[in-house]
Order: sequence, then structure tokens, then C-alpha cells
Amino acid sequence: MPWWAGVSLALLLLVPQGCAAVGAVASAVPQPMVSPAYGGLKNQRVGIMVWTDRATAEDHPAIQADVAKSIYGKLQEAADAGIGDVRNVQWVGIDETLQFQEDHPEMEADPAEEVALRLPVSVTRLIYVEVTAFSLHSDEAVDLSRGSATANLKVIEIAGGKATVAYQEENISIIYPSDSPPEGLPGLDEDHVYQESIDALGKAVATLFISHPPDEE
Repeated sequence: MPWWAGVSLALLLLVPQGCAAVGAVASAVPQPMVSPAYGGLKNQRVGIMVWTDRATAEDHPAIQADVAKSIYGKLQEAADAGIGDVRNVQWVGIDETLQFQEDHPEMEADPAEEVALRLPVSVTRLIYVEVTAFSLHSDEAVDLSRGSATANLKVIEIAGGKATVAYQEENISIIYPSDSPPEGLPGLDEDHVYQESIDALGKAVATLFISHPPDEE
């Protein structure tokens, strides 16, 4: 099932039989889809750039690439499924933006609009993400596992040699596992927690660009 899918088919299959069935089916009918928070990606040439602080990058050297690839993968999956919000998007290769970041680490603190104009490849939209916090353990119990991440998002529109912030969202936060207690859980593989936390953050960002069920907000 696609990551943006609505009411699970399993929910309908579990509807009880008898006189209560009609009411149960009615309650399982999907609610109207939520429009994307930003709907300006279709028919555009889009790049994805992810920054994080140096301490996080030292602890997790691939995090910028992994978050960018997660966002791209989810949006491309939606495009392949015919979701109109991301129709006909031309993606700039993740490796190209990563190389630019590697060549220009000093631009980490520059405004996103300036960074967008300095890219060596032509884009009309730049999905600009700053991972402000990332951890695989709670401060309460470092021997337990609990993935958490917080990020800020800006979408930069580029036209006529000018770049403007068209949309922004702050404090996009995830926890993995989503039902984890504050102190974390025992017995979880750290690599698994890392990958699932990256996946959850990618999903949280990607959801802002496509129509989705209310429970995906």
C-alpha cells in the first residue's frame, strides 16, 4: 500500500456483520483529502537540499543525503502513482546538490534564497530542509532507543533571476517508534532506528506536497 494511502482495506474487512454493519461501514468511509500545504511542484524543475549542524553530521555522516533521498523517493513514488500534485516534476539529481554543499560548506548559514541562486544547475523550485535536531536516544536513558528529529522547511521559487520563499514550515517533528515512551525502548537495533527515523522525517516533509488523508497530517 502506498505511504500516503487512506483508510486501510483491512478496516473495511473487519466491519462486524449484522444490523450494526451499515453504521460501521459508514464510519469507515474515507474523509475528504487534505490539499497539499504547498502545491507548486508540478511541471517544475525541482532540487532538494538538506543541511544539518556539524555535530549531527559528524555523528551521522550520511544524514543529509539520506533525508534528501527519502523525500525524493516518496514524492517520486507519488508521481509514479499518478498523483497530480507532483505531475511532470523534473528532479535535479541529489548527488548534484550534495556536491555543491560539499564544495561550499560556508553557505550553510546563508539565506536559502541566496543558496538557490548559486546552484550550478537550473531549478525553478528548491525544497530546502534544515534538520535542527536528530537523535537515536533519549536524554533520559541513553541505553534505550528512541529516534527523534526536528526540521524546518522552506520552498524557494526561482524565476527571472530572483528567488523568493514561497512556503515555509517550522518544527516538523517525528518520533520513532511513534508510540515510544519518553525514555525510549530496549532491544532495538540502532541502524534500524536510524533508517526508520529518516523514513518518518521524509514522509512528514513529503506529505506537505501532496493531497493526503487527514490522519497523515
